[in-house]
Amino acid sequence: MTSSLTTRRLATILFADVSGYSRMMRADEERTLVDLRAHLAELVAPVIERFGGRIVKTVGDGVMVEFGSAVEAVRSAVELQRGMAGRNDGVPAERRQTFRIGLHLGDVIASDDDVFGDTVNLAARLQGVAEPGAIVLSAAVYEQVRDKLALPFRDLGNRSVKNIDRPVHVYTLDSAALADGAAAVSSRPRRRKRMAAAVAAVAAVLVAGAGALAYFSGHLLPAEEAVAAAPAPVETGLSVAVLVFANQSGDPAQDYFSDGLTEDITRALGRFKQLTVLSYGAVLPYRGKNLPPQEIGRALRARYIVGGTVRRMGPRVRVTVQLSDAMTGTQLWSEHYDDDLGDIFAVQDRIARRIAGTLATNLQQLAVQQSLRKPTDNLDAYDMLLRGRTRAAETTPSGNRAAREMLEKAMAMAPAYADAYAELAGVHFERATFGWSEFPQQDIDTAIRYAQKAIDLDEENVLAHGVLARAYAATRKYDLAMAESERALEINPSDAEVLRARAAVLLWTGRIEESIATAEIANRLNPNIGPEAALNLGIAYLLSGRYADAVRLLETVRARFPAYPLLDLPLAGAYAEMGRATDAKDAMDEGRRKNPHLEAASFGTRFQDPALQQRLAASLRKAGLN
Repeated sequence: MTSSLTTRRLATILFADVSGYSRMMRADEERTLVDLRAHLAELVAPVIERFGGRIVKTVGDGVMVEFGSAVEAVRSAVELQRGMAGRNDGVPAERRQTFRIGLHLGDVIASDDDVFGDTVNLAARLQGVAEPGAIVLSAAVYEQVRDKLALPFRDLGNRSVKNIDRPVHVYTLDSAALADGAAAVSSRPRRRKRMAAAVAAVAAVLVAGAGALAYFSGHLLPAEEAVAAAPAPVETGLSVAVLVFANQSGDPAQDYFSDGLTEDITRALGRFKQLTVLSYGAVLPYRGKNLPPQEIGRALRARYIVGGTVRRMGPRVRVTVQLSDAMTGTQLWSEHYDDDLGDIFAVQDRIARRIAGTLATNLQQLAVQQSLRKPTDNLDAYDMLLRGRTRAAETTPSGNRAAREMLEKAMAMAPAYADAYAELAGVHFERATFGWSEFPQQDIDTAIRYAQKAIDLDEENVLAHGVLARAYAATRKYDLAMAESERALEINPSDAEVLRARAAVLLWTGRIEESIATAEIANRLNPNIGPEAALNLGIAYLLSGRYADAVRLLETVRARFPAYPLLDLPLAGAYAEMGRATDAKDAMDEGRRKNPHLEAASFGTRFQDPALQQRLAASLRKAGLN
């Protein structure tokens, strides 16, 4: 029977929490708590009161608010986000607290000053979907405010939300859009909305805005649903494919230089969060192919194509660059740069500035001058790093050894070169996890030390954060692994390797479906998947019952990396679960040959949840591993 203190009413529920709060607490618990309490007392409480809301409760870094008016709830959310942006102005990056806000309108059960029900649950889930600094609202809220508030709402379409039975139609207000103007009641909002929608479309990022960020926050379901719902970048987004620059030096041994220049420019453009930049690996199949921009754009689902050539002539380098519209085949611009090699980083900087400026002329907030960090003044160190990177990509013991030697030389040449430390951390971690090390724990410790040194030199070194995420997961420091993967995503959400590091952390912490979703987005950005990432995704497929997907992936990658020691094992397990006993035996025999002392109970020991390791061991025993 319903208590006399229990009633039902219609309400708009707002949930807000601080993005990256756990990471900040680990870094400085006392300072983080002081800052949060100040935000709640000086901004949140006054804003909620001014717009007629009621703070129902605060939990940790989150606050739940009830409003009688959807319009006032949205106005309040906008005021909170703009207020936090102002409070963060001038605050060091590591101390900035940024809200994610979700809103839903519906029937609630009120009892003893608290509220409950599906409306509350959905608002909490939508908060998890929001990107830092943004607001996500359900269609129920949107329909109440669309003709009353002149705000640039962006339609995200239907989203499948964790623990909610049916897809939810959602809209967002991005942080960039919130930076302009104030929420206002308008009798003629349509024109304003169309203009704002155009700006929001320019700022849209496929990965961060159309599905991937929701995977990162852990609230959306399998990748196929979100990818299907996300707009293809060739139609609406600022998606860019940087094709491998052609080496015109007449010396094939110089390929590493043009390849490295291409990869570095790609990474630099990836720092523009308004752009979706396909990874270097995604464009490799088109190396040297003279195809029309339209054909490449359709294949890569890229709106713009960047191509170029590199010619080294003694102490000088000439770089030519062309930008083409993949929809029309029109060349938008072409330029060449003829510079001393000692100024190669300035060349990169100009290329990135020009491309970003051409694509995003309407984005006044674009900090183009910060697109590239000049990594070192020592060209010899840069050259040695590119050589080391090329050898590491061979994924062989000899290649790894040569890469370590070259990167150590680069580090000695330029002791403040953050990228050299980060790359060296990566090859040490791979040496340990690929089974090439006599002392794997020592190599992982070395990887952690070098990655931390890289971050000391450059706090935004995304490769170093990704290595730390993988290394901490491997050593069962799950909270640290999660924090590092979150930080890497904040720096560059379009980096496929960052996504794969995140997928690894999600796997070993037991969030299997989220790991699959994140890995599949990474594969969409860069189909050139390596053996470690394939192993992680193959295990996730196996544990989720997607045996055919596991077999398809692991067979393909094992053929490319036959010496990798662990791919045979989950492949054998997947065969066994499908009833393919002969294939399971063959794969297990190969796995035993590479791992003669391996036992089922010792495989998958990184799992935080022992039950997952036991499930994996059961599949391996079914395949014949004792």
